[in-house]
Amino acid sequence: MQTLLRRKFVPFAPKERGSSIVEALVLSGMITIVLASTASIFTGISRRTISTQQQVLMQASIDDNIRQIKTLARRYTCCSGVCTVTPPTTFGVVGGVTQPCATNNPLDDRYYFPQVDLASTTASFPNTTTSSEPIAVEQLCANNTNFMTPFRTAVNAVPQPVNATRTTAIQADRILRVTFTDNNNQNRQVRVENIIPQMAYFCP
Repeated sequence: MQTLLRRKFVPFAPKERGSSIVEALVLSGMITIVLASTASIFTGISRRTISTQQQVLMQASIDDNIRQIKTLARRYTCCSGVCTVTPPTTFGVVGGVTQPCATNNPLDDRYYFPQVDLASTTASFPNTTTSSEPIAVEQLCANNTNFMTPFRTAVNAVPQPVNATRTTAIQADRILRVTFTDNNNQNRQVRVENIIPQMAYFCP
């Protein structure tokens, strides 16, 4: 009887306790790996989301920049004998005297080129050798750099777009090349626009 009882009593094997600890450590390690992988995935998604948002914001800002530049291109006039993006404040007939600038409306073709030589103007216009408004504009038109520099200066005064850098360069045939580069992507070019001011089409 005692022998039988002894045989039935089986003490807890130390070997099984050791197995449970190993299993717990393995499980803990697997959970750590899964959590780390999940965190890495979420971090990657978050970075891509931020990058996408930056790109969308940048492209919208570039679009707005180009709209402003094209507005300047429409406003650019030399009707006073000096090329500028500022619409004339003296135009039409003032005090019975017809002015070189016929209108301040860029939708009117007379906005761009002088309609008369104002006799009271005696000093030569900048970058010209004449005090005659029409002749001065002809001289400005003949010199690509002199004609385009005021326009380029006005464009450069427009605030830079978000997340991008804008640069300008005067090209032949009265073209202003406007280049946009991505600040967050190793200065990658994202847009190039060739802008011709409306005034250029009224040059002789």
